[in-house]
Order: sequence, then C-alpha cells, then structure tokens
Amino acid sequence: MENEVRLFMIFDILGDTVRTGPTLWHISRKRLEDVKNHILDLLLIARIIEKHLPSFLNDRKIFDYIICHDLPEAITGDITRFEGVSKEEIDRVTKIAIDYLADKFGDVMDLKTILNNYEAKSDIESKVVDMIDKVHSATTFSKYEAESHINMDDPRILPELRNHPFVVEKYNQGYDLADIFFMFPVNISDDECLEYGIDRADADKIVNAIAAFANELYKQKLNRSCLLYTTPSPRDA
Repeated sequence: MENEVRLFMIFDILGDTVRTGPTLWHISRKRLEDVKNHILDLLLIARIIEKHLPSFLNDRKIFDYIICHDLPEAITGDITRFEGVSKEEIDRVTKIAIDYLADKFGDVMDLKTILNNYEAKSDIESKVVDMIDKVHSATTFSKYEAESHINMDDPRILPELRNHPFVVEKYNQGYDLADIFFMFPVNISDDECLEYGIDRADADKIVNAIAAFANELYKQKLNRSCLLYTTPSPRDA
C-alpha cells in the first residue's frame, strides 16, 4: 500500500493549490476555491445530471477523468497563459508531470491512459468532462458575483484579462464577470459526433443536460436566489 498512500498524498496537495482564475481576477473573498474543491464540484455536477445523460456513457471513465484531470497541477501548479506562460510551455511541463505520475503510480491507477486520453479528448467521456469543466468556471463566478460584485476595473487585474476584447465589449454592454463566463458555450460539433461515434440526438442530449445545469444556476444568480441554500435547514437539526 505504499504507493497507494503516496498517490493519495499527492492528490492532497491539490487541496492547497488555489485555482488561478479567481486569484487573477482578485476576487474579494475569505476563502477561494482550491483544485480539490473544483474536482468535488465536477463530481457532484456529473452525478446530479447523470439521469439526463445517454445511458451508453461510461460512468467509470467520467469519474476517473474528473478525479485525475488536474492531478498534474500537484506538480506544475495551476498555470495559465494569461500569466505569460505559452501554450507550448504549459504542454511541455504538463507532459513531464503526466509521465512522472504514470511512471511512479501506474501500478495504482492507469494514469498514463487516463491523463493522456483526457488531454487528447480521445473519447466522448473525456469531452463530457471537458464541457462540465468549462461550465464550472461559469458557476463558480456566478456564485462569487452573487456574494459580492467583482470590480473588473481593479488595476491589480492583469491587463491581458481586463482588456481582453470580448471582456471589454461585454463589460461596456453592462455585463458582469459571471455573465461573461456564462457566455462561453459548450458544444459537440458534427465532426466530433463522427469522431466519437455518436449521433446528433445523443450529442444534443449531452450538451443540453450540461447547459441546463449552468442555465439554472445562472438564472438563480440573476434573481439573487442561489445563495438562499447556504444556511443549513431545518433549524432544529
């Protein structure tokens, strides 16, 4: 069990790895989301919407992808191109981390297959997790925006973010940061349907299930009701 425990402790590092996005936007909050929080949220979303997804999806693959997709960040940290790191450099260090993890802990989990397949989006399950990952950014910022308005004019925010043409355009139209993140769509193209061997109806069912979850949270953000559930109930429990 030595390697099992060592891998568990590497996962534990993700609990001390704050996600970069909220930090770059200088969200004013006592506690920001770490990568383990992010993984748990993705697991919950996948489990909650499971009944709305096609039955042919491999749940084990989905959960393996979610649990492991950010594991290389225990080594590399949560890095982003907006910090001046090129895509090529991110890909390079991510590959080093994947190779290290696969070599050291391949006897515990097939990390090489899980991580490389996720990076390549080689099957429909990896695509599903990628879409849930994308909408989770929107749900996170919706929650933060519902708690307290995020000042996008804060000079501490990197110019690459604050002055991004899409951000500037939507901000000038009166949208806040959560609105802007929500506008990035999730989709499965016709080419991806062919690649994954699924029909258009099933692809739309997947997209609609994921989008419906994000849409409902966003609606509750707009009517300021999404924070009503933060106080435990019933009161006599």
